[in-house]
Amino acid sequence: MTDSPARRKPRRTPTGQPALDSILSDLVRADSELEDRIVRREPIYRGRYMVLERDAIVRPDGAESWRDVVVHPGAVVIAPLDSQGRLILVTQYRVPAGGVLLELPAGTLDVHDGVVEDSTVAAHRELEEETGYRAGRMEPLGGFYSAPGFLTEYLSLFLATDLWLAGADRLSPDEDERIRIVPLDWREAVLAVEAGVIEDAKSVAGILRLARRLEAGGI
Repeated sequence: MTDSPARRKPRRTPTGQPALDSILSDLVRADSELEDRIVRREPIYRGRYMVLERDAIVRPDGAESWRDVVVHPGAVVIAPLDSQGRLILVTQYRVPAGGVLLELPAGTLDVHDGVVEDSTVAAHRELEEETGYRAGRMEPLGGFYSAPGFLTEYLSLFLATDLWLAGADRLSPDEDERIRIVPLDWREAVLAVEAGVIEDAKSVAGILRLARRLEAGGI
């Protein structure tokens, strides 16, 4: 049984901080002690870029069960910060949410012949497609799973700086995307998160992580 390249394991990279590395050691032990072993996999539905699969698992106590899993290739989320300290946010109508959400630019990784696109390449592409900006610097800020209870999607977060508007050769949004640009001071973006104005999880996580970085004194 071959795993999709979209399925990835949690990061277990030492941090050099004793307290955190002790937690990581506990997680590594728990990986083997609590593993739900997949013994069979049944595809249920294949969409444009996601696959719904049903996994038969055996738990550590020997009991058998099923898990429905949406296999997603992963995505990038970008925090574009301009020279005035504004985040370049976007609005999009989200059918599952039933309305427009205020978000950081983001997009799904492409997959060609079973190979998942490099996340930095995707971040530059998605930034330009959704905002019209290009970035002289694209710095990784870590990442997170969006909904690990049923979805494999892992989001890689980037800080984009040294921004400038693309010219006539700009990459355009996808045909089904109607996007508006909303520049917002990063402090106001934090307030928008805290007030519940920004409800999109990837944007909440990305804005708060960036704010911690900026409050510590640097880009």
